[in-house]
Amino acid sequence: MVSGKLLCPRCSRNEVLHRVRKNMSKTGINLRKQSIIIAYPEFYKEVGELLSSMMTKLCLQCDLNIKNIITENYNRINLTIRSLILRLNQEEEKIVVLPFTADFFEAYLIYSSSELENSYLSLFSLVNRVGDKLFLLPLYNTPLTEMMGFSELTGELKTGDEVFDAIFLWLHDSFKDNEVFHTFPPSIQVISSRFSRCKMCGALIKDGEYCKLCSKEISPGH
Repeated sequence: MVSGKLLCPRCSRNEVLHRVRKNMSKTGINLRKQSIIIAYPEFYKEVGELLSSMMTKLCLQCDLNIKNIITENYNRINLTIRSLILRLNQEEEKIVVLPFTADFFEAYLIYSSSELENSYLSLFSLVNRVGDKLFLLPLYNTPLTEMMGFSELTGELKTGDEVFDAIFLWLHDSFKDNEVFHTFPPSIQVISSRFSRCKMCGALIKDGEYCKLCSKEISPGH
């Protein structure tokens, strides 16, 4: 099921490619001759590699220079995301493409509901900025279950965070028609708008310039 339509694998692939092309066009960013990074934690490796292939196909005349960066998984999803953002802060490239999908963010919204501060809900959008990096998420409105027509995707998404993984599995078991993954974005936007963002890692904060972890790291004597 893709956008409410039952499609064969070939047509479902075309539908997803069309959506990614449309999303990249909506960013308004000219990628011609750009150097970009496609970055992801280890558990998103299959999707990251697939997205890298998509970007090349969708922009054949762009002469893109793509660098893939993979970071390790932690047993807490917030630590995994923070590690990824801080790793990217070390790179010269200013444009970063993340392969995070809609179902990941819906699970993350539920996961973060008890402690929104220091979460990374602010990453959920087609385009956003953290520090001097511009982040693009061309799959932000596509769940993994709408990408099953791609043979490159062979397994489940397992982050190593048991609570998050249980929520992610529950969502897919409970909402097999995928429609729920297209209805929650306004909730994240409203929630994120009530917070500031850490200047170093982009985590949601209530006040100040840095989250607790980043404040500790940059404090004198650390």
